[in-house]
Amino acid sequence: MKTKELKNLAKKIAKCELTIRNSSDKKEIRDAQQQIMELSGCVDRIEDMVAIDEFVQEILEKNLDN
Repeated sequence: MKTKELKNLAKKIAKCELTIRNSSDKKEIRDAQQQIMELSGCVDRIEDMVAIDEFVQEILEKNLDN
């Protein structure tokens, strides 16, 4: 995958992760977890998954700093 695609995927996953962290609604959390699983299923290479994970961590760190 290209870097732009990886970053887009990371943004979507990070958004779901924030929903999981901040929500108390069990359905909303379950939906976000399911969406992460679906998005992760699009990745074929372990190198891409590692890159996405790094991007997600960066996004979450920036979000916590704000």
